Amino acid sequence: MLWMLRYYAIRPADGKKVQRTLFVGYVVDFPTQSDAWAEADRLHLAEKINQPGRLGTASFAQIARHYADNELLRLANTTEYCYHHIIDDYLVPRWGSCYAVEIKPNEVERWLNSLSKEAKAKNGLEWPTLRKMRNVINLIYAHAQRQGLIPEDLKYNPVRPAGLGGARCKCTSDYEALILIPEQTFTILNLVPTLERTLILLVAVTALRISEALGLQWRDIDYENSQINVRRRWIRGNIDKPKSKASKAPVAMAPLLAEWLRAWRNESMHSKPEDWIFASIKTNGRTPRVGNMLVADHLRPAAAKSGVFKNGVPKRFGFHNLRHSLSSFLITEKKADVRTVQDTLRHAKPDMTLGAYTKSPMKARIAAQQQVLDAIFDKSASTGAVQ
Repeated sequence: MLWMLRYYAIRPADGKKVQRTLFVGYVVDFPTQSDAWAEADRLHLAEKINQPGRLGTASFAQIARHYADNELLRLANTTEYCYHHIIDDYLVPRWGSCYAVEIKPNEVERWLNSLSKEAKAKNGLEWPTLRKMRNVINLIYAHAQRQGLIPEDLKYNPVRPAGLGGARCKCTSDYEALILIPEQTFTILNLVPTLERTLILLVAVTALRISEALGLQWRDIDYENSQINVRRRWIRGNIDKPKSKASKAPVAMAPLLAEWLRAWRNESMHSKPEDWIFASIKTNGRTPRVGNMLVADHLRPAAAKSGVFKNGVPKRFGFHNLRHSLSSFLITEKKADVRTVQDTLRHAKPDMTLGAYTKSPMKARIAAQQQVLDAIFDKSASTGAVQ
């Protein structure tokens, strides 16, 4: 009599799930089932079953860790941090113990739906966040198939394209960025100290991301060519490279903005070429200021005091709203061409500028509607068709 450990695996030849066994020991040596399980643990049989090299037996946790260990270091620090968060806090706790090839599309789809804001009310996640989770799952499976950890057939990827039976996920969000008009920005500027005033103005007129603005040093200001060079970001307490190739493009600097920067340099205690433009007083200039603290201590209170928030303080409001505001103002109010605005925001594609960042104010929509009404009734008056 002997003890055998039974388990299921995917047969590489045809992709079917079949039963397999591993020898544990003889009953004479291990009289009870508990003794047999102890011996299986001593022999590390579970590790052999789930060894990634064996097609079809890898757990989701194993292929996720393999992806994280081999791929994430190639990404930008912020993306690496985000993907680690998704893998460690969401994907592995839910799917880690499952065989990767046995996870079904409908299971993933139901799970994503259960995490949504619609299902969990205030504590739920927005659909763009859930779609990002779905994309990370897809990256993990693509990596596992490239590395031979699971069979290559697309059917083993539960988030394959929806048209091929993969888990579906909504793309849209209910979030709509609050847009500031120039008069509101002016009011905010008069309610904050000089450093914060200079920073808010800089972001409002250049569309620099707050991480890029905080990452600026005085040597990045090119007065001769009227431009600002984006060479680094300051984000989560670390220096990082620019977000993308498009983000590295120089930023235009009008004469008045240049005067504001010169004035702040004359006032700042940290004015050497290698100093941070918006240096932290707490660290004696060794690091820049912290973005979320600037929002909490200065931008949001000033915006509230200036009357920007008419229906209560929104959950999401910060420096990024100034990027949206600039895009909307230039396109809808000043009729600037899309290419100019795209280059100002340093977007890789114009559809991002128009689709995600530009919003027309209500007064512009009313004016447009009135033009149509004028055209209709002017023509009607001339024909006498409408009284």
